[in-house]
Formats: sequence, structure tokens, C-alpha cells
Amino acid sequence: MNLTSLMAAAVIFAAGIGSAGYFVGDGIAERTRGARVISVKGLSEKEVPASIAIWDIAYSATGNELPAVDQQLAASTSAVIEFLRSAGFEEKDMAVQPPSVRDVSIEPREKDVPPPPERYRAQRSVLLRTSKVDAIKPALANLSQLITKGILLSGQCHPEYIYNQLNEIKPGMIEEATKNARIAGEQFSRDSQTKLGKLKSAAQGWFQIENRDAATPERKVVRVVVDVEYEVN
Repeated sequence: MNLTSLMAAAVIFAAGIGSAGYFVGDGIAERTRGARVISVKGLSEKEVPASIAIWDIAYSATGNELPAVDQQLAASTSAVIEFLRSAGFEEKDMAVQPPSVRDVSIEPREKDVPPPPERYRAQRSVLLRTSKVDAIKPALANLSQLITKGILLSGQCHPEYIYNQLNEIKPGMIEEATKNARIAGEQFSRDSQTKLGKLKSAAQGWFQIENRDAATPERKVVRVVVDVEYEVN
């Protein structure tokens, strides 16, 4: 065989190997792309009591002399603090907020409308932050005691309930949500007459904390969702 024939044979051989390599590689790629997976979500739900209550009790005072208005606010502040103490709360959990004062005589009003009979309107509040969540509702029921003492309550005085112990229950809830995702995946594979394979990927979706209902905001419902992918054989 001459040199030219040898070179031609080499080129054909190399082309054949390259072509075979291409088909082998392409076959692997097609198998990878053709791998079947299913995506499922797992849910875990837990009801928990709120761990913190925040209650802002606001009150007001009116008058034509600032010192008199200030005295009214001071008397109301003392009464609110005593009310909370008698309800079982500790004074260290209370914070007296700074007052706000309006001079309504200089505020815009319609022409020929006389100024209000009392020039100043002031407001202040006592902010309670407590872990004694169960004591809030009984205190709310007795809030009228402040009104009978002549205290002008302002605002809605609705406590806010917070759950701040998520990290304590988070691992267990993620585990439960992942198990529920596996159950959903197995059901899917049975329905589709396939076999559930190994876990391909998993990601924590979201956590949600909300009131159980409008009547019991001191009870919270915590939800966690995980997104999971399994191979299907």
C-alpha cells in the first residue's frame, strides 16, 4: 500500500472512531435528558400558642392649659399602669410612650366655624410587651374599669400576638414535610404505574405563620412547604 493509500485509510479510520464516539456520547446525553423525574410538594402544619403579646393602651386628654392637660395624662398613665399590674403583668414589661399634643386652634377649619372649646388635645400610651399571653384576654374583658375612672381611651387597643420560636420547631416540621412529599411521590408513581427512584433534589419552600382564626389570634398556625424531586423508573 503506498503512502497516499495509508493516509486515506487513516483518515477513514479516524473518522469512524470519531463518529462512534459521537454516537456513544450522544446516547449518554439522550439518556440523561430522558431521565424521568417528578416534582412534589410536602406540607407540615402545626398549631402553637403565641409566645409574646404586645398591647398598646392609648389614652387622651383635652384642655386649654398645657399644665392641666399634662396632669390629666399623668393621672391616666398611673391608672393604666396600676390596671396592668392588678391584671398580673410586671411593670418592667411596660413602657410609657412620649406624649403627642395638638393645638387645634391653629388647625385649618371652614370659614365662620368657631375654634373648638378646648384648645389642646394630647395623647399618650403605655406599651406592654409580655410573655404572659394567657393573661391578656381577661385584662381586655376588664378594660372598662379604666373608662369608669374617667380615662379617655383612644385607638382600638387591640393586642398583637407574636410567635418567635420558629427555630425550635423548624427542623421537625421540615422532616415531616419531606416525609409527606415522599408519600405524595409514591402515590403518584403508583397511579402512573412507575417506580419511585432516589431523591434528586430538595428545597425548602416557605414558612407561614398566621392566626388560627379571628376569635383566637393568640393561637397560631405554622406551615412549611418543601419542594422535592424524585427520579422515576
